Amino acid sequence: MKHYVRILISMVRLSFGLVMPLHGFAQGTFQWTVTFDGPPYIDPTHDIAITYYYEQGMTFRPIGTGQFGRSGGGIPQRPYNGTAFLVAAYTDSLSVTGTPSLFGLVSVDLAEYSTVVPYAVTVRFVGYRYNGSVIVTNFTTDGIIDGMGPLVDFETFYFSPEWSGLTRVEIPTYGWCLDNLRVFVPEPNIGSLLVLAAVMAALRFFKRRA
Repeated sequence: MKHYVRILISMVRLSFGLVMPLHGFAQGTFQWTVTFDGPPYIDPTHDIAITYYYEQGMTFRPIGTGQFGRSGGGIPQRPYNGTAFLVAAYTDSLSVTGTPSLFGLVSVDLAEYSTVVPYAVTVRFVGYRYNGSVIVTNFTTDGIIDGMGPLVDFETFYFSPEWSGLTRVEIPTYGWCLDNLRVFVPEPNIGSLLVLAAVMAALRFFKRRA
C-alpha cells in the first residue's frame, strides 16, 4: 500500500509540473470585467472605507492591515464615469486574488484622486506569478479631471501579455481611483486535460487495489 501511495504522490507532482506551465499557452481565455458596482449596493453620493470587496470570483483587500475606499460615483469632487469604483486615499493599498487561483489582467481604468488633488498619479501594479517570479508595471494618469463635467476622467490602461499566471496582484501606491478591471483565466488545453484525466484514472486504480 505504501508503494502505491508513493507512486500516486509522484504522479500528482508530475501533473502539477506539466499543467502549470501550460497555463501560459492555453488555446483561449475567458474574460470578464469587475465593475465594482456591487453587491452590496452603494449610494452614488457616498464614499465608504472598506477592508473587503468581492465580485465575480475576485477578492480585494488591503495589503496587510489598513483599508481602501469605494465611491458611489456621484460625488462632484471625484472622477466621474457614471458607476461605482475603488479609491485609495493616503496610506491605502490594494491586494487582489482570484478564484480560480491563477488569473491574468487585461486592462484597467484609472483616474486621479479628486478635483481637489487633480495631479497626475503613477499607479504601481506588482504581480506575483505561480512560478515565483514577480512582474511590475507603472501606469501614469494624464492629470485631467473635472468631476461631473464634460471631460473624460478615467483612462484605460492595458497590461502586457506577461500579466498571466498570477496568484496575487498588489497596488502599494495611493492617490488613485480604479474601475473596470478586466480579468481573464485560461481555458484548459488538450495537454492539461490529458494530464488531469491520467491522475483521475490513477486514483480510481489505486482505490480498487486498496
